[in-house]
Amino acid sequence: MPQEMSISGTNDFALHLLSLETVFKPGARILDIGTGKGALSEKLKHAGLTVSACDLNPDPIDVEGVEYRQCDESGTLPFSDESFDMAVAVEVVEHIDGHDLFFSEVSRILKPGGIFLFTTPNILSMKSRIKFLMTGCYYSFGTLTPFTRDPASQHISPYNLNRYAWAVSMHGMTMTRVSTDKSQRTSLLLSILFPFAWISGFLNPQKGELAYNQNSATCLLGRTLAMTACKSK
Repeated sequence: MPQEMSISGTNDFALHLLSLETVFKPGARILDIGTGKGALSEKLKHAGLTVSACDLNPDPIDVEGVEYRQCDESGTLPFSDESFDMAVAVEVVEHIDGHDLFFSEVSRILKPGGIFLFTTPNILSMKSRIKFLMTGCYYSFGTLTPFTRDPASQHISPYNLNRYAWAVSMHGMTMTRVSTDKSQRTSLLLSILFPFAWISGFLNPQKGELAYNQNSATCLLGRTLAMTACKSK
């Protein structure tokens, strides 16, 4: 089994969420974006899917039966229009800039009704909010060194749930599910502060479903957010 580049258990969590979708069936085509060494691609293949993968790495992954193509830093995906039933990007979006092009490309390669699942560190957790209050940096996001660019290791885009829901909507996709892999112990210990977050959300003049979702138990407690979006038919 190829080495997993993400936090332990994240790939299995992503596979479980994908399996809940109606388009998840034997032979369905899926694109693993930012495949790393191919650990998730291997799991997807064993689940009976037809898997393609892409990454910045010029060397093909060592997973038999998985088509691999190299991406460039422009964000363009080297696949034809409407060629996939699903796409998945585990721990990718926090590493890239230019999300408008990225989500545009994901929408382009998905068939109508196709599913896109992506995961990212949860900056909305209570642990992350306290860290930002004290340090100016969110959970899993540190300071960036000027004149240094390392896409494989740098977390450069700390976006919240509302930002991602808006971004996918700009490219014909609707957020359908928000999940978390596990609750953070630190955020659980800080749960005494939850009522203040809920009151702040209630007092927000733009309050509504989006404001409520950002203060849900999933967001306040979760370590990693997994977001599922569906392309319009």
